Amino acid sequence: MLKTILRKLGHIGIAFWVFTYIIFEELVWETIAKPIYEFVHSLKILQRVEALIHKLHRIVLLITFLILFIQVELLGFVAVALIAKGQVYSGVILYLGKIPIGAFTFWLFRISKDKLMTFSWFKAIYDFIMGIIDKIKASEIYQDIKIKSSIIKKYIKTNFLQKGRKVKEKIEKIWLRISR
Repeated sequence: MLKTILRKLGHIGIAFWVFTYIIFEELVWETIAKPIYEFVHSLKILQRVEALIHKLHRIVLLITFLILFIQVELLGFVAVALIAKGQVYSGVILYLGKIPIGAFTFWLFRISKDKLMTFSWFKAIYDFIMGIIDKIKASEIYQDIKIKSSIIKKYIKTNFLQKGRKVKEKIEKIWLRISR
């Protein structure tokens, strides 16, 4: 019986982390960070910067990347801490503010990945993290949540985000139905 309870709790924990991953992948990456990344990548001036980055020594590049990466991650932790303390608006604003820095950091990683992977410890950490992400994406829980979230996403787009439909009115109608 204890094994069954622990297994159920494990499934709930895994489902929580998979759902969190999907939320961040769908909401943050797909709708906010990816367009910023693509915009940054398309800028002509950054193509010159890209050429300069390719000329940087690999240690300088590593230090620059790590400073940006650590900053972005710390801002994320602070944002979550603010939200947990009840300062939701401050936390959300801080989190949204870190997205352009994160997109730039991702861009920097993408263009300098070959040089960064020359550090064996960096490559090992990268391979480990990508292995975890691959396991998450291959899991049955991920597939189930992904299907359900795509249904919810389609429902939201169809019912709330079409032209001519007012989101506030729809939410009020739903609220009235629920609160009866």
